[in-house]
Amino acid sequence: MGTLRTSGYDKVLLNLRTMAVELAEALQNHLSAAIEALEKGETIQDWEERDNVIDQMRDSIINRSFDIMSLQQLRNQDLRWILGFQRIAQELERVADYACDLAELSELKPKGDWSADILQMAKQLISMTDYTVSILKGEKEITLDLADQDDVLDQAYANFKAALVRGSQEKCNDGQLGLSLVVARTLERMGDHIVNAAETLLYVQTGSRRVARSEIEHR
Repeated sequence: MGTLRTSGYDKVLLNLRTMAVELAEALQNHLSAAIEALEKGETIQDWEERDNVIDQMRDSIINRSFDIMSLQQLRNQDLRWILGFQRIAQELERVADYACDLAELSELKPKGDWSADILQMAKQLISMTDYTVSILKGEKEITLDLADQDDVLDQAYANFKAALVRGSQEKCNDGQLGLSLVVARTLERMGDHIVNAAETLLYVQTGSRRVARSEIEHR
């Protein structure tokens, strides 16, 4: 946002970030619970309630954004700020939706004995989410290109698809592999939305959607 602002309008703008942080923290808790349920084969009893809360938080940010745009004369960079946090809220809400899918999928494997690749994907997703939330809260600067971090999820998903194709060619009916593929796809899509949120946050701050390679190497 640049220099510190003190007007009522400025406080309303800054509140969008506060609202986004609250949504992100709710997502962190929801995602952690979903991953834990996946690993242990447990059931999240209140996953619908969790998701409804996050939906409401997203809607509040979107509605507040529209109110600001309709009632105020926007200044330089204000539109980038408003639309940016609106987009971040939407991306985080989509992650929450996929977390609900994970919660449902965990019930199909009560023992929670997922492959090492699935567990690594889940760990990577949590790391990416925590990093993005820390940036949103102002605790860290953006020094990583999360698109590179997301490659881990993309490659693991590609490996599962290749394994399923090989099984089909060999006429193997491995239902567990198919289930793992669905979980891997869900985790991979969640990673994509986290990357979108991080890139949008970077755009809000700098006007660029990607961290320069030279800047990453320098840091």
